[in-house]
Amino acid sequence: MRLSRREFIGGIAGGVSGALFTSCGGRFARAQVPEGYRVLGRTGAVVSVVGMGAMQCTDPDVIRHAVSLGINYIDTADCYMGGRNEKIVGRALRGSRDRVFLATKVHNGPEERMVASIERSLSSLGVDHVDLMQLHGVSSRAQVFDERALNVLSRMKKEGKIRFAGVTTHTNQVGVLKAVRESGFFDTVLVAFNYRSPAAVAVEIKRTAEAGMGIIGMKTQAGGQPGLEVPGLTPHQAALRFVVETPGIATTIPGMYTKRMVEENSAVMKMKGRVVSSLHVLLARVAEEEGVCSFCSSCVRECRFGAGGVDVNRVWLYLSSYRDPALARSEGIRARDAVSLCASCPGCTVSCREGIDIARRAAMLKKFIG
Repeated sequence: MRLSRREFIGGIAGGVSGALFTSCGGRFARAQVPEGYRVLGRTGAVVSVVGMGAMQCTDPDVIRHAVSLGINYIDTADCYMGGRNEKIVGRALRGSRDRVFLATKVHNGPEERMVASIERSLSSLGVDHVDLMQLHGVSSRAQVFDERALNVLSRMKKEGKIRFAGVTTHTNQVGVLKAVRESGFFDTVLVAFNYRSPAAVAVEIKRTAEAGMGIIGMKTQAGGQPGLEVPGLTPHQAALRFVVETPGIATTIPGMYTKRMVEENSAVMKMKGRVVSSLHVLLARVAEEEGVCSFCSSCVRECRFGAGGVDVNRVWLYLSSYRDPALARSEGIRARDAVSLCASCPGCTVSCREGIDIARRAAMLKKFIG
């Protein structure tokens, strides 16, 4: 069966799209995938190039609005809003579960704790399975190959509670992407990537996608304050389009919590061809003030304790750019050891390529977290 673009999008908005992304199994040739949608690696799922990061969304109507505009990839996690975010997503998708590719996350740990987290996610979302369960916050090869996690995810697949397994990474992303390829177990990688990211990350994204894994981009808006200037686009659209145009990226999950955000970002799906040039990126990088973490992880390699400043800068981003104190505090508590170490470490050996004073930020966050 060959579907026209109108029929495809009509299916997403109407209720027959489930056949496209939940059971396509590779039946649709890439030439048949409409503009604005891509195949998520070996999952065979056809997903919108702009998905929805629901982490800060408190209004189910905003999520429903995203789906009505053709967005069919929704990302959440058990740890967001203390578990409340999954419940919000679940309410939003009530009656339309088969119209979206639903992704959530689980932290590595003892097997019984991981299973309990996954079961809690299913209950909160009000579903009997999720399309993608992601091992959250992976930063090393050892974590990619952790037998506890592999055992739990394999078991959940056999029980029909998850369809695919992936990882998310903020730290040592090049190493994690290489390890995922080596492992062959995981179907997807959620990676922090934007126009300020190191070229090495873009290279590994492409290689990992070519190996069959679906690549999802997060932190696409460069800390919430993108400086890209492209005629006809808002700065946020330009930053998002840059990621969408990066070879190997299947979809993205910009954080959205208002209908206006959804409308602004979903418009990127309709753009054709290359819109953001290398010159646009160069001009933005030169013009921007220093101080936005690119998640290059060089600080982790330079730090004599192996801590670096990635966690510090991630929490700082939630506080200063996202302007979400509750999220910053909850994630800061989770990263308390790293923040405290950076705040109290004498004679820091790290030289941030973005000019960030990591120790100063850590000291301020330590006071904020309490």
